[in-house]
Amino acid sequence: MTAITHVYNYTVRCPHYKDNDQPASWLNHIEINQSCEIALNRITKWHTDSGTKLAEVGNFIIRKADGEKAYFVVQSDRLPRDGHALVTFKILLNDCCQDADPIEITKHLVEDYQQRLAKVD
Repeated sequence: MTAITHVYNYTVRCPHYKDNDQPASWLNHIEINQSCEIALNRITKWHTDSGTKLAEVGNFIIRKADGEKAYFVVQSDRLPRDGHALVTFKILLNDCCQDADPIEITKHLVEDYQQRLAKVD
């Protein structure tokens, strides 16, 4: 049996303010943590409310949550030495991010995640 040895939770939020030094962008509002509790809470919520499939980015399936402007992805990957990585993406969009594309955001997050996995020994 393989254990989950690495957990990555990405949360993307649209800014609710405009910083004079930088343009308002979701790129400035990406949070990453490695909390198993957050991952389990997300999986539990999304299991009971699987949402509507929006698109696929490679083998990552993006789903739109029902009743809110949020998108999510859950994926696992096998790692060397019998490890497993679990990753969750939660993308929260609102009226201030009308131009934000959840597919483009997911592509960016997948690239970051894959770079992190490449560093795992």
